[in-house]
Amino acid sequence: MIEVIDLESAEGTLWFSDEAEVTVDKIEFEFEQESRLRGTYRKLTIFNDNYCYQAIKNRHERKYKYRVDLSYLDPHPVRERHIAWKWLYATLGLALLGALLIYSTWFANWMGPSFYLSIVLVINVSATLICLFLFARNTYDRIIFKSQYGRINLIELLNRYPDKKTFREFVGRFILQIKQAAKAKGYNQSAFLAQELVELRRLKDETVISVVQYEIAKTAILKHKGFQAAAA
Repeated sequence: MIEVIDLESAEGTLWFSDEAEVTVDKIEFEFEQESRLRGTYRKLTIFNDNYCYQAIKNRHERKYKYRVDLSYLDPHPVRERHIAWKWLYATLGLALLGALLIYSTWFANWMGPSFYLSIVLVINVSATLICLFLFARNTYDRIIFKSQYGRINLIELLNRYPDKKTFREFVGRFILQIKQAAKAKGYNQSAFLAQELVELRRLKDETVISVVQYEIAKTAILKHKGFQAAAA
């Protein structure tokens, strides 16, 4: 069950990035994700055939919303998985130590109560739970849609949220919308490269992506053979 979060409420200021202020004439479909563990909520609204608004709320951080032109997204998403091994090993190590402490406490009870051993056991259990929480929080499985040629992350989703079936259906529909938006533009490759650079510059000016990200994307686009051929 997704908790509805009012991004326009007085609880926090919604930072909205869209200088062009494209009017929403027709909503194609929407998608919501929430991770209580990470304290994140996101909502994607695909509208007017070509655009996507992504509204994001992070716990203890600002709420923000920005627009992406779907035609400049790569329709082949990238999957990024990371397992926080150090926290997993720490959890297993503390759990093993806890088992030894429990055995020691049980053995000590035959000889009389061991107050200090019980205190150590409580501390161990607490540390184990903290490490387990950090393992879960820092382990992630993401599906990322990058810009077509600049290769900058523009749309990021938690894999299989809210459930596997719903997520797959949305991604399939989202990919189809990206392809249709790109086809509707009717650009040749050189024009597409130039317009993607314009789109990324807009996102940079609206602080959706950083200056460093923009410069990396700009370099990649300017070095692309399609762009160089048009400039020759």
